[in-house]
Amino acid sequence: MSPDLNPIEHLWGVLKRKVEERQPKNLQQLKEVVLEEWNSIDNEVCRNLVHSMPRRVAAVVEICGGHTKY
Repeated sequence: MSPDLNPIEHLWGVLKRKVEERQPKNLQQLKEVVLEEWNSIDNEVCRNLVHSMPRRVAAVVEICGGHTKY
C-alpha cells in the first residue's frame, strides 16, 4: 500500500511541478497546461521510474513499510 511503490504517484508530482511553474490563471488555462505538460513528459522519466522499482521495494522492505526517500 506504500505510495513509494507506485511510480504514478511520482509522475503526478512531476506533472504538478511543471503545471505550477506555468501558473495557469483559470480553469481553461489549467486544462490546457495539464495536457501540454503531460504530453511533454519525456519517456525517459517514465522509464527511470519503472527501473527504480527494485530500489524502491528494497527501501520499503528495509524500513518495514515506512516512508522512504522516494
